[in-house]
Amino acid sequence: MKIFDVVTVGSALKDIMFYSDKVTILDNPKNILEQKLLTMEYGSKIPIDEVHVNYGGGGLNVAVGLKNFGLDVAPMVNLGDDLVGKEVFYYLKKNSIDTSLINVERKAKTGFSIIISAKKDKEHTIFTHKGASSSLKLPGLRSFRTSWFYVSALSGKNWAVEFEKIVRQTRRNIKIAWNPGVVQLKDYKMLAKFLPYIEVLILNNDEALELLYNLNKKVRGVSGAILLKKLQELGPRYVIVTQGDKGVIAIDVHGKKYNLASKFDKKRIVDTVGAGDSFGSGFLAGWMKWLDFEKSLWLGLKNATNNLYKVGAQNGLLKIKLK
Repeated sequence: MKIFDVVTVGSALKDIMFYSDKVTILDNPKNILEQKLLTMEYGSKIPIDEVHVNYGGGGLNVAVGLKNFGLDVAPMVNLGDDLVGKEVFYYLKKNSIDTSLINVERKAKTGFSIIISAKKDKEHTIFTHKGASSSLKLPGLRSFRTSWFYVSALSGKNWAVEFEKIVRQTRRNIKIAWNPGVVQLKDYKMLAKFLPYIEVLILNNDEALELLYNLNKKVRGVSGAILLKKLQELGPRYVIVTQGDKGVIAIDVHGKKYNLASKFDKKRIVDTVGAGDSFGSGFLAGWMKWLDFEKSLWLGLKNATNNLYKVGAQNGLLKIKLK
């Protein structure tokens, strides 16, 4: 029986990213769930200044990040039976990441994302086709041992059926860190049902507001402290809310709140794709090693900051063995 420190669950994609100075970021304060809009001229042909091709998807991003900290990790992802799927296998093996839990869908194609980034402020919008990741199944969860599951966005319509299989593993003293995605947030009642089984819930600020708003919780004008308290009341033991360039706020199991400001050079930022996943892998690696919540939050921020200085969700990540 194989033994891992962490099994990551989520998508595996090929990312095609391009920058353009012909897109504009607009403030949209009247819509609390869509506060900024990326716009471009309708019907125009827009020049692309730079193009970058990398691998992405939460299942891969977090696995690579954790491996860089010296943890034994295996991604549970779906790949298509195609050239891109073979590329991902080769990439993981090259990085000494276990591939035994990967499933290949014979009739599906590996997913991909097209990422538009505004050249001026490096923020982005992602068009994603999950492909094989949409039919992710999780059989044989008792055929290996792990201390943690790190679950990122699940895209299949039966995501809750598969997630419940993971939740059952908490009976084996396995802990779950969860960074839910768009599909889960839309199915907010089902998401909320699982929260009492979650050790660490990680959301960005927009996701946190959306979840509470949909659950009929007052969110307009609430402080970060109240936001954390409302989320923790839904069941998770620890809650972390990333806030972009402002840093991160969090609450621990004892109700102690944390507000950590980001420390980075804005002029050095080239790309924000994958910053959330790099924070998550840095935090969890620190938490597993030190059991020091604040110190682990700082490691997550440092990992995310390094990622901001490189193009691609898995580039620039810290590579250190924690002591």
